[in-house]
This record gives sequence, structure tokens and C-alpha cells, in this order.
Amino acid sequence: MPNTPKRQLLLVEDHPLFAEQMTDAIHGLEAPWQVIEFSEGLAAKAWVNQSHTAFDLALVDLGLPDVSGIEVIRACRERFPDMPIVVISVVASEAAVLNAIEAGANGYILKDESIEEITQGIKQVLNGVYPLSPRLARFLFKQLSTPAEKRTERRDIKLSPREHETLQFLSQGLSYDQVAESMGVTLSTVQSNVRSLYRKLNVKSQAQALDMAINHKLL
Repeated sequence: MPNTPKRQLLLVEDHPLFAEQMTDAIHGLEAPWQVIEFSEGLAAKAWVNQSHTAFDLALVDLGLPDVSGIEVIRACRERFPDMPIVVISVVASEAAVLNAIEAGANGYILKDESIEEITQGIKQVLNGVYPLSPRLARFLFKQLSTPAEKRTERRDIKLSPREHETLQFLSQGLSYDQVAESMGVTLSTVQSNVRSLYRKLNVKSQAQALDMAINHKLL
């Protein structure tokens, strides 16, 4: 019997553990898959822009080290209008979902779901049923049911390069100590950057900061 041609997955994920989790999920499907993996958004965008064939599926993280995954989603959608694109993220907020859908994503899967749940979500998108984690579905319907005039207006928020770098590392799930080591600064500098971020974003927690950053397209 002839070999079954491999389907192609574009995986854009900078965290090795999560990349392995997504690869395990895709290999849980019956058909053989070839995984083309990128840890940085710019490299993924360059590959997509020079590719002549659409991938069978794209899984894209939002919190990439160089650019937001939103940019990768836009590039994929512009290049291949019908290609299934699903977000994989630790960020559970309505703002992230709305921004991803606006950019062209067809579904949104949270990374803390089990391998079986992620595999099921991938099966759904391949069958034309685009998945949305239940928690996010509640957020989304709440947002869409709110009158437009009552929704929070976006403010013009200016971050310094150091503040933006701190925000990028925090979006990857790093601790303050890990952020300090990655940036080559002291822990107190990171804490100072975070306080400044909280003040500029008008938030009181890291989760709120990431939510606000995505809402204002700072990530």
C-alpha cells in the first residue's frame, strides 16, 4: 500500500515543554503529521510568507519572545485565507480571544488543558468545528452581550523598552528571578519595572497586566 502523505502542522511556540505537549497532541491523531516548529514569531512569519502551500493547521502561541503571536496569525491569514489557525495560550481573557479572532484565528485552546482535551480540540478544527475553551466562551459571550458604549475604551499606553521587555518575559510565565536573569538586571530592577507597568496599565495583579497588555496590543 502507498504511504499516506503527511499532513503539515505549523507550530509557533517558544516554551519547549508546551511545544512537546502540542506535538504529543498532534501525534495522537490517526493520520501522520510533519511538525514544522518555530520558537520565534518573525521566523515563522518569514516561513509563511515564502511558503507556496498552506499548512493543514497552525497552532500559534500569543506570548512569543520577539513579536506577538497576533502578528503571526495575521500573516498566516493574509497568506492563506482558508487555513485553520488555532491559538494555544496560558492567557485566559476575553481581550485575548477577541484580538485573536480579529486577527483571523478560528479557535482558542488553553495550555492547561489535558493532552486528550487538546487533541480533541485539534480534531474539531480539522472537522471544521472551531474550538473555544469553555472558560473563554463565557468571557466572550459576556463581552459581546455588553453594549458597545459600556465597553472599556483603549487608552494610548506608552511603555519604555525595559518595561516592554519585562512584560514580554512575564507573558512567557517566567518568575521575577528568571526575568532578572534573562534581562541581566537585578531583582529590584524587575520589581521596579513591574510597579511602573502596574501604574501605567492601571492594574493590581500580573494577570490583569497581561490581560490589559493584550487588550492594548502591547504583546
